[in-house]
Amino acid sequence: MSEAFGLSLPQQIGKVLADEIVERRLPFGHRLAESSLAARFGTSRASIREALYLLVQEGLIDRSPRRGAFVREFDRREIEELYQVPYLLEELALERNFKEPDKTQACLTALASIIHQMERSREDIKSYHESNFKFHKTIVEIAASDLLLSLYRQIEGPLKIFLFVSFEPRGAVSQSINEHGRILTAIERGDAREACDILLTHDEEGMRRAIAMLSPII
Repeated sequence: MSEAFGLSLPQQIGKVLADEIVERRLPFGHRLAESSLAARFGTSRASIREALYLLVQEGLIDRSPRRGAFVREFDRREIEELYQVPYLLEELALERNFKEPDKTQACLTALASIIHQMERSREDIKSYHESNFKFHKTIVEIAASDLLLSLYRQIEGPLKIFLFVSFEPRGAVSQSINEHGRILTAIERGDAREACDILLTHDEEGMRRAIAMLSPII
């Protein structure tokens, strides 16, 4: 691998591994041996160690001197909390956006564009997952709160795993698109409470789907 798109080699390796964790190609508890990864990526163990450090920071792996590095494992309670935290942050961001007409309009314009992307990618779970995550994070970004965005970034790594899993059941993507459209309609009407209520129901449905899909191993 060579440096590209402004990313260092450890960052590129970290991104590859992060995608594999999110897409469950590297399952919970999978051991990430430095020697094997160095051979796979054709690089030094120092670069692998730095890449693994980045994944620890993203909350995707656990690492200890005695056990080495493993894909992080989650229980049901942690998954529930990982859905509750972003909802609260997005709710605060939406309320903040509703207080300023410029932010409300920016939110409408950006989210409408993302929904079009979601509709075009409904047959590709990976692309749909990326657009879906972008929808939710955009709400927080438009609020222009450094604190809200910082808190959101702290949980986005693990959150992506469960969002991805939640789209695997038949009909989940169509349901998701419909719910995002209803959120946008509520924003257009200027109804902050309705937008937040739909968002809550949407997040709870996604959480239930993710837990159901992972129930044999959590």
